[in-house]
Amino acid sequence: MGVLSCTPAPIDADRPAAADLLRVLAAWAVGAFHIWQQSWYSGAAPAHWLRAGSVGVDWLVLLSAFCLFLPWANAAAQGRPLPLTRAAAFYRRRASRLLPAYYASLLFSLVLALHRAGWSRTLGIDLAAHLTLTQQLFPQSYLATRLNGVTWTLTVFALFYLVFPLLAPLCVRRPLPTLGALCAVQLGYTLWALPQYGNDAYSSLFNQFPAFCGVLAVGLAAALVFARLARGGWAQRLLPRAGCTVLGALALVWLNAQLRTQAYAAEFQRYQLVNRMPLALAAAAMLVCFGLGLTLPRPVRRALAWLSALTYSFYLWHQQLTVFLKYDLHLPTWTGTTPPNQLGDTAWMRRAEALYWLAALAVSIAAYYLIEKPAARHFKKTAQKMHAEKAR
Repeated sequence: MGVLSCTPAPIDADRPAAADLLRVLAAWAVGAFHIWQQSWYSGAAPAHWLRAGSVGVDWLVLLSAFCLFLPWANAAAQGRPLPLTRAAAFYRRRASRLLPAYYASLLFSLVLALHRAGWSRTLGIDLAAHLTLTQQLFPQSYLATRLNGVTWTLTVFALFYLVFPLLAPLCVRRPLPTLGALCAVQLGYTLWALPQYGNDAYSSLFNQFPAFCGVLAVGLAAALVFARLARGGWAQRLLPRAGCTVLGALALVWLNAQLRTQAYAAEFQRYQLVNRMPLALAAAAMLVCFGLGLTLPRPVRRALAWLSALTYSFYLWHQQLTVFLKYDLHLPTWTGTTPPNQLGDTAWMRRAEALYWLAALAVSIAAYYLIEKPAARHFKKTAQKMHAEKAR
C-alpha cells in the first residue's frame, strides 16, 4: 500500500513560475488599462485595476532586473563562478531578442502614420528616435509621437541593458552599496522632479530611467533573496512552503490595496512617482513568496509560460491595434464623428472590449510564432557559427 507523500515539488530556482505569473498579470493590467481607455467598458476588471493598470509597466521593469540577474544570484548562492558574459555578446543577445518584433510593430505604425498624415520632417525625427530606442529622451517623440506610443519603455530597458554588464558583478560582490546607490538615484531624481509637477515638463519626467532605478534595485534584491532561499533544506518541507504561499497571497492583497489608492489619487502622476517603490516592493514580495511556496500543476505552469512568452508582442501591439480598429476601421461598426462609447452605447462597448482583446491576442500569437521565434532561431544559429569560426 502506497504512502501519500507530503514532500512538495522542488522549487524551480532557475525559472520560477511566479515570474511568469507576475509578467502575465503585468501585461494584462497594462492591456486592460489601454483597451478600457478606448472601449470604456468597465466590466472586464475591477475599476481600480483599469484606472491604475499602467503601473504594470513598473512590474515589467522589475521583472527584467529579476530575470536577467537571477543566473548571477544563483551562482553566488551556490558558490559557483559568476557567468562570463562579455558586454558585446550580452548586447547582441538583447538586441536579437527585442528588436525584430519591435521593428515589425514600428513598421506597422509608420505605415499608419504615413496613411493618416503623410511624410514630414517631424515624422522623420520621430522615426529616427524610435529606431535608436531613444524616443523617451525627446518630448516630441515621447509625448506627441505619431508612432507606437507604448514603446517609450524600451528606452528604459535599453539604458538598463547598457549598464547591466557592469551592474551585475558589482551587485554580487557589493550588494548593499550597489542597491543603495540605485535607490539613491531614484530618490534624488524624485525630489528633483516633484517640484516641477503641474508644469508641462513633468509629463516627460516622471517615467524617465532614473525614476526606475529603485525599482531595478528591488528586482535585483528580489533575485538575491530568492536565490539564497530557494535551495535551503526548509524548501523540501510542506509547512514552510505553505507559509510562503500564504505570504504571497497577502502580498497580492497588499498590492491590490496599493493599486486602489493609486487609482483614486487626486493627482495621479504625482502619486505614481512618490509611491513607485511601495508598489514595486509589493510586487517583489509576491514574486519571491509565490516563487518559494507556490506549487502549480504542470499544465498550469506550461500555460503560464506560454502566456508569458506572448507578453512582449502583446505589449507592442495591443494599443496601436486597438486605436487602428476603432478609428481607422471603425470597428465595431460605428458612424459619424463621435465614438459610440462617448454616447453611452453599452452594447457597443462590450463588443469593442471583446474585439480589441481578441485581436490583440491573435496578433500577439502571430507575431510570436512568425517573427519572434524565427528571429531567435536565426540569431542563435548565427551566434553558434561565429563561435565555431572563432574556435578554429
